[in-house]
Amino acid sequence: MGQVWKAHDANLDRDVAIKLLHRAGDEESRARFRREALVLSRLSHPGVATILDFDSREGCDFLVMEYVPGGSLASRVAQGPLPVEMVLRYGAAIAEALDSAHHSGFLHRDLKPANVVISAHDHPKILDFGIALFLSGAEGVPRITQEGMAVGSVPYMSPEQLFGEADDARADIYSFGVMLFEMATGRLPFIKERPEALMFAIINSAAPSARSLRPEIPVDLDRIIEDCIRKDPSQRPASAAKVAAQLRRVLEGSTSGEIQQESRSAIQAIVVLPLRNVSNDPAQEYFVGGMTEAIISDLSRIKALRVISRTSAMKYRDTTLSLPEVARELNVDAVLEGSALLIGNRVRVNVQLVRARDEETLWSDRYDRNIDDVLLLQSELAETVVKAIAVQLTPSEALNLSATPQEISREAYDEFLRSRYSSSGGSREGVELGVRHAKRALELAPDFALAWSGLADCYMIQAARGMAPPAIAAADSIAAARRAVALDPSLGDAHASLGCILVFTGHLHEGIESLRKGLTLNPGHAMAHNLLARAHISLGKHADSLPLAQKAVTLDPLTVLHHTTVADCYYFAREYEKSILAYRLAIEVDSRFDAAHFDLGRAFEALGRFDDARKAWNEGRRLSGLQLTSTSFALAHIEAASGNDVEARKILTELTAARSSGMVSAWGIAALHASLGDVDDAFRWLDTAVEEHASGLTTLRVHPRLDPIRHDARYWPLVRQLGLAD
Repeated sequence: MGQVWKAHDANLDRDVAIKLLHRAGDEESRARFRREALVLSRLSHPGVATILDFDSREGCDFLVMEYVPGGSLASRVAQGPLPVEMVLRYGAAIAEALDSAHHSGFLHRDLKPANVVISAHDHPKILDFGIALFLSGAEGVPRITQEGMAVGSVPYMSPEQLFGEADDARADIYSFGVMLFEMATGRLPFIKERPEALMFAIINSAAPSARSLRPEIPVDLDRIIEDCIRKDPSQRPASAAKVAAQLRRVLEGSTSGEIQQESRSAIQAIVVLPLRNVSNDPAQEYFVGGMTEAIISDLSRIKALRVISRTSAMKYRDTTLSLPEVARELNVDAVLEGSALLIGNRVRVNVQLVRARDEETLWSDRYDRNIDDVLLLQSELAETVVKAIAVQLTPSEALNLSATPQEISREAYDEFLRSRYSSSGGSREGVELGVRHAKRALELAPDFALAWSGLADCYMIQAARGMAPPAIAAADSIAAARRAVALDPSLGDAHASLGCILVFTGHLHEGIESLRKGLTLNPGHAMAHNLLARAHISLGKHADSLPLAQKAVTLDPLTVLHHTTVADCYYFAREYEKSILAYRLAIEVDSRFDAAHFDLGRAFEALGRFDDARKAWNEGRRLSGLQLTSTSFALAHIEAASGNDVEARKILTELTAARSSGMVSAWGIAALHASLGDVDDAFRWLDTAVEEHASGLTTLRVHPRLDPIRHDARYWPLVRQLGLAD
């Protein structure tokens, strides 16, 4: 923005610092510069650099501030970790100054070592309030950044700040925690080469403990840092004053275990790693995988415990990472790992529960049981884990966890496990095999509710991916899910399966009811959260959809579809900047997922960034490897939005002519007519889409591309006809 000069005030015979804004600075830079002067003029604390004057001469804006000669904190950290005593002393002083700013009504939003200087008396002072946000009580200071814009320095930004949602003191407390970590260890908590990878880690992964990098760091300081950089703002310290007081107590050596008691060190999140098949017999993989899934399913019913879903846990099946590294990537507190072996009619299972922070084994055991007792063994394992981590159960959870499983023959249960194992990959052949095994299980045990639920899931995959006639597969899925619910109303997976297929087929309100019931019984069902979020998107309930989509990500962080749902929540709520970040995070999970690139282009299109939109579209088309009609629709929308109606209409004509192939959606043609302002044609094609039960109709109420026709008298009656009204 400009330059900083050391100068001498001849009138008062003192050195000062003068910040000069570049003459060519734009109006936003000038406004931000003036705003910094206003903020600093309201702050009076020894830990905040004092402003002496602000003026403009000959078109040049400048700030006169006290000169602090000791250099920046960044220059000291660059030389390596600071002495622990200095970390505590500097940290307490910075936290006190930060608390003063917060009480004056200001959020700094760019706290980092480069913005802290050290005085000649070895006292830190905070600088650069240029992007400060005024909180309640700070009237008269204009807002420069638009709501939802991410501002700050990425390595120090909290997860919510990356999405432009930092609106209270706990965002600064996160940044302060990163500073403490850096002062104590000489490095940042997250180190990545690419910005997208860094942002993904900040949002989704846990930082290493400071003590793991520097063992002489006091346990209490380590816990303070951990609390400050928690992902969830509500779990961070409530104020900088509280952090300062804790640091002072550690400095004085008078903690007496208080901080350990205050710290939320209880195990609240766990991953069950795939059990190892120690038989080395590939034919046993289905059984070992089934054991893993059953343990995850039992633990997922506990609301107070976040359990990583099977799909993300399976990514670590053959990992070479250490248990703490796995735990950090998944942001969990503990890891359950072990092995299983099937020998004739005997099952041998070895398991251990390890706390991620210090690699302490909390519990381990070996089980040797008859194969007929495998269901009881799985329930017993889950119940023992719950006791080991002392998680709080509700009365109904305790009852369900200790309940005796349904008595099913070994052969039927074996077929069920084979069905789950075969269909888990999602391939056409695997799902077809899953259907056959599920049907065989039901021949052996017609009242086996889990098998009916598994069959429903197989049919749903076939319907969603076009592996079978969608209408027939969807109807079969609904029938199987209803049968599962009737047989076992307490089976959360069955309600979730029913809700998922109902939402997929457009029965939103009934689907929402089933999904809610499923999540009541099984709060850890990631896909149920995802589909419930999408149902709320379709109904325009954006405030309800986002937390559900974010919950799905925390449960299943390595599944790209959950990340794209978060991005869709922002996109359909017209928060396009946030959606771009979320789509980029989805691409970070799986850069080969072509749909995420197409959707990223759609968000760029909405912001008028057409070159970026075309770049994203080209990448999506390259990855798809096919001349997909949906990609052509996307390009046509970009051309229409950028004012190139001729090219957009050319593509529209080609797509309309290609309808005879059966691959071109009437919904897509309707939406493109809407983008081009062809209102009557848009509604004519929407009627055709209704006749064809086009899946895109679920976004009729919320899609930005339909904005040109939204005020037509025919629009809301159609919304109500499709069951998309409240």
